[in-house]
Amino acid sequence: MTLWYLARAAGVVTLIMFTLSAVLGMVMPRVQVAERRFWLQYVHRSAAATGLVLLATHVVAVMTDSFVNISPVVLVWPFASGYRPFAMAVGALALYGLVLTALVGAARGRLAVSESFTKHWRKLHIASSVGWLLSIGHALLAGTDRSTPWMLGITLGCLAAVATAGAYRLNALPTRAWRTQ
Repeated sequence: MTLWYLARAAGVVTLIMFTLSAVLGMVMPRVQVAERRFWLQYVHRSAAATGLVLLATHVVAVMTDSFVNISPVVLVWPFASGYRPFAMAVGALALYGLVLTALVGAARGRLAVSESFTKHWRKLHIASSVGWLLSIGHALLAGTDRSTPWMLGITLGCLAAVATAGAYRLNALPTRAWRTQ
């Protein structure tokens, strides 16, 4: 039972860490002071890295616990799960998007010298947004606590934080477009 509690806690804190990373990533373009941008970037990446470690903890704990029978095959073929197969598929797709973003982000420094990579970075980085949104879906569909008030509060809080940061960033777009002309 301890592994099940670990899996649940790791899943919830993973969602919070990726939400923090998403919010910081969205508000960063509006920050003009270089030192503040540096620290925001540092916390953005640290939250994402912490989220990845917790995500791995969540996946391993769920698969090794006997509370539900979830096989490692679910990582390759998510619908094979005997436990809420659609929810597991959503979670696996979230995992793919987040890990893809992490791998590309880890290689970004080495690939930044390539102009074509730099041009496509933002398109590749959107996988993190898709992964985050899918993780919200996974939390709402898969968790044993998904309908409890505290979990709904956390999930809705994460949605509200990202929506607010997204609105804040979109509000900056006309200003940025005007400055570049």
